[in-house]
Amino acid sequence: MRRSLNALFVALTLGGIAPQAGAEDLVVLQVAPGATKEGSVGWQIQMGAKSWFDEVNVRGGVGGKQIKLMAVDEGADISAQAKALIKEHQPAALFGTVGAAAVQKLVADKVLDSTQVPLVGARTGAGFIANDKAASMVFLTRPSYADEIDKVMKQLATIGIRKFVVFYAEDQAGLEYRDLAKLVAAKQGQTVEAAVAQPKELNKIAALADAVLQKEHQAVLLAVEAPAAAAFVKRYREQGGAGQLVGLSTVEGVRLSELAGAKAARGVALVQVAPNPRNEAYAVVREFTTNYRKYGPYTEEPTQAMMEGYLAAKVVTEGLKRGGGKAGLARGIAGMSGYDVGGLSFTFGSASRSGAKYIEMSVIDRDGRVTR
Repeated sequence: MRRSLNALFVALTLGGIAPQAGAEDLVVLQVAPGATKEGSVGWQIQMGAKSWFDEVNVRGGVGGKQIKLMAVDEGADISAQAKALIKEHQPAALFGTVGAAAVQKLVADKVLDSTQVPLVGARTGAGFIANDKAASMVFLTRPSYADEIDKVMKQLATIGIRKFVVFYAEDQAGLEYRDLAKLVAAKQGQTVEAAVAQPKELNKIAALADAVLQKEHQAVLLAVEAPAAAAFVKRYREQGGAGQLVGLSTVEGVRLSELAGAKAARGVALVQVAPNPRNEAYAVVREFTTNYRKYGPYTEEPTQAMMEGYLAAKVVTEGLKRGGGKAGLARGIAGMSGYDVGGLSFTFGSASRSGAKYIEMSVIDRDGRVTR
């Protein structure tokens, strides 16, 4: 894979050598599972962010200071790890964590409050975070799971889909999706015919898919990560399943298509909480495409997670500008109202920790590509 010289800082960090940032640098610190693993969701978020931060640096940085993105794998205790890294590198922000558990622990252990370092762009829409008044240093750049489920099920109702099966992971996201689907269904005359938990072993998903085929349903909501979704989709299609398959925002569409194969993945609908990287009707997507080609690993197909990382990086940069630098970053983001990044906007400072409301449905085409 071709990489630019600008990737060297990140590459050294990922290899376990964390170079000291210059005194004038603005450090953005990502602590996420698989941040060092090429292709992981954490790595994809990082690559999207890098595509913007590199462009900012070429333009002179923020207030004359360069933004340095550091990425390290999440350890067993993210709070202890984050405290040590914050002490050593004095970052402007934590960035791009993955999942609700990491955010919950950082908030509960008061890591963000005690260090006054905000967390921006965590990949979660968990309600207990989005609605937590105590999480004042958390800024989510994606909508809540509640917003997502509400819009998706209402949209499916318009085409006559009223009977669902929910295939969910037994983690915070999956359980919340399951419960929200039941709640929304009850409100609008839909029914969740069955809620089926993901087994730990992916090779057991085939039998589960066979069981789902016996349930009366018109659609299956996939509230899991891409590997589990791919295993389900492949078996379901092989056995003649004809229901509409809908991957919620935990499913990375590009990865799903790669794992399941284009034939099986064709027609799977995807809930996206940032514009499709192929949808150049949005100015921000055109900008992302240009910068990704300059600074990203452009031999890799751009993904939804990359787009999320790019948008979160823009929020960080704007927050630094509005807040007058590192010390005012949280204040700068909290004051954003209708901040337009090129076709969609962010508004913070309300009761919700989520500053985004963008949700759209995409579909995987016959070539395995995620289209509008």
